[in-house]
Amino acid sequence: MSPVRFPPVPAAPRLVRVLAALSTALLVAGCAGGTGGEASASPSPTDTATAVERATAALLPQDRTPAAPPGTLVRPVEPLTAQGSEVSAPWAQFMVCPIVPSRPDEGPATDTEPEALAGAWAFGVAGAAQLDQYAIVYADDDAARAAVSRARAKADDCAALYEDNPDFFGDPPETTLGAVPDGVDGFRVRALFTHDQAASRSEAISTVMRSGDTVHYMRFAPSGYETPSGEEVPSPAGLMDPQWTEQVIAAAAQNLA
Repeated sequence: MSPVRFPPVPAAPRLVRVLAALSTALLVAGCAGGTGGEASASPSPTDTATAVERATAALLPQDRTPAAPPGTLVRPVEPLTAQGSEVSAPWAQFMVCPIVPSRPDEGPATDTEPEALAGAWAFGVAGAAQLDQYAIVYADDDAARAAVSRARAKADDCAALYEDNPDFFGDPPETTLGAVPDGVDGFRVRALFTHDQAASRSEAISTVMRSGDTVHYMRFAPSGYETPSGEEVPSPAGLMDPQWTEQVIAAAAQNLA
């Protein structure tokens, strides 16, 4: 299948343009089917359509997404969806262990997510943060609980992923597990990176939240941002605004629940 090419989008941050193209390529490549895991039985067309709608609705929408300071604009990318065996397991962009250099997000995950009915994902920016989301509707509540458990195991193994990566120089990030708001099940992870012999730090925050048979995966990290005039401003300090962090997690949990 030929790669999908997107023309440049005027006045949009470069990172958003790149990720939009990558996410589209992910959806198209997913049509070839995954090689890992067992796909759930094919649901009826009506059930599938409903699951796709529910997965899309589980993503935090633009009008409920606060902008991370000092940025002022929220620019999501139109969600993409997949069904049944085309639903990939959450890949690095959404996972609780931040991206490792030798595992870049340049293509689709090769594993089909077990017992997934439908998935919806989007890359976007929220002020001075890159904000990535993935929502999956599973066959039942138990399948969704199992997905949260798999994600938790990846968080526990995060340091080992870095230590086993020959392309990564430096110490693995310091990861801290935390709680998510009432009304949903799951956990959050804060990964704190130290750079240049402790001269600077940066962080990435992920959440995995479940309500019933639906799991919402979210990851955000500091990013350059766009001003109302269209000017692109470089990335600010490497740490997220704590108040915004709590606001966006609370908003995503409320939307999911």
